[in-house]
Amino acid sequence: MEHCVLVVRPQAQAASLLNFCQQHGWRAEMFSTLDVSLLPHTREDVQQRLNATDVAFWVSANAIISAYQLRVNPPLHNVCVGQGTLSCFYQYFPQATANAPQDGIDSEAVLRMPLWQDSGLRHVTILNGEGGRNWLTNQLLGMGKSVQTISLYQRVEKTVDWEQFRQLSREYNVVVCVYSREAVDLLFQQVPADLRAKLQSLLYFTIHQRIADELNAMGAGRVLIGKQGHNSVLKLLREYLIST
Repeated sequence: MEHCVLVVRPQAQAASLLNFCQQHGWRAEMFSTLDVSLLPHTREDVQQRLNATDVAFWVSANAIISAYQLRVNPPLHNVCVGQGTLSCFYQYFPQATANAPQDGIDSEAVLRMPLWQDSGLRHVTILNGEGGRNWLTNQLLGMGKSVQTISLYQRVEKTVDWEQFRQLSREYNVVVCVYSREAVDLLFQQVPADLRAKLQSLLYFTIHQRIADELNAMGAGRVLIGKQGHNSVLKLLREYLIST
């Protein structure tokens, strides 16, 4: 049976996975439970706040793309949550300078970076989506940093096509790529009762243990984690699809 990869990511972040599958001759379908829309900020306001910061922390590719759409310029010092987000940063802001942790793709890894010990980097701006985690904010405040957050975008629920899922499940060996806990929650909230067991039985590819834990809590027991981010997922996906 041929493979089909369901890509549970917003449209703007799905291109890499879709192109990867197309290049290898595998079918891939968008199956996103979330879309992203800009929150009502003005370029002048966001740029003024960035001009007053010492370090900007970019929580996601969505934050970077949202800032690009606002036509703002990053500050001198920038930190991205992981290597994949760093690649996205340089795609949209090739003249700027940024860094990312080598040993993880979350706020905990970011906090381990040595730049926070620099007393000259006192004012921190976190750029994220509405409803993001406050863990890093609290840690930086405890270190004596001044922290402001700019939520540039919001996540909007999308309803997926469960009849398409039903047909694909009959015709293909379906696997799923999903990169956020919120997307997982919405996926299992939306699934019709007669398809829930099938959804739980699929193999999932993701980027973090927290997302894997959320999948496990929803009854999905087959999860592979690309611990170094998106490129690790592509490697795992390729190994699995070629071997089967």
